[in-house]
Amino acid sequence: MARRTKEEALQTRNDLIDAAEIVFESRGVAGAALQEVAETAGVTRGAVYWHFRDKVDLFNAMMERAILPFEPQWLVASADDAADPLARLRDVLCDVLRQTATDPRLQRVLAISTQKVEYVGELNGIRERHLRSREQALRRIEGLLRLGAASGQLAAGLSAKPAARALHALVDGLIANWMLDRDAFDLCRVGQTAVEQLLAGLHSPGSSVRPTRQRPPEHAGID
Repeated sequence: MARRTKEEALQTRNDLIDAAEIVFESRGVAGAALQEVAETAGVTRGAVYWHFRDKVDLFNAMMERAILPFEPQWLVASADDAADPLARLRDVLCDVLRQTATDPRLQRVLAISTQKVEYVGELNGIRERHLRSREQALRRIEGLLRLGAASGQLAAGLSAKPAARALHALVDGLIANWMLDRDAFDLCRVGQTAVEQLLAGLHSPGSSVRPTRQRPPEHAGID
């Protein structure tokens, strides 16, 4: 019975996150009421507060559920990184673009977090989450660039920190623009080309990078 109760509680929590995605997308995070989230999930308002402290906690849970499956590939260093750091970096950044273009849930929560949030009042906590996520991504990119520098892949005198910010800004900007108009360009194809071109400018003369995995078809990411 206890096991069943635990499973039911987990199902209720997931139902509330599902409902939050719907309500946040339609109302915006600031305009969404937790009562409406509860009604959409078919539970009481008290159930919301049993699982989540407040709206920010619910928002963070929504983001974590969508992104958690990808964190091992995107954010966690591995022993394979040192073999070809810049190729690994290219693959990580292109995978971010590919998953964004093909995963509907990831698209929905990214649209909510970039287009449906105001950093005011209680929602200022969401800004803190965005800053933490940005710093995680920058550390991962910079770490791979530093490995590339140690192995002679980066041009002499190139600083890893500003290069990491440039790569992060490129991918972040591509996603933000694509989310505004998904028919404007192919996120996978254009994004991969842009990442490869920026990385090419960072290579030391004569260095080589493992060939790119097969490029996604041109229609990938287009609704």
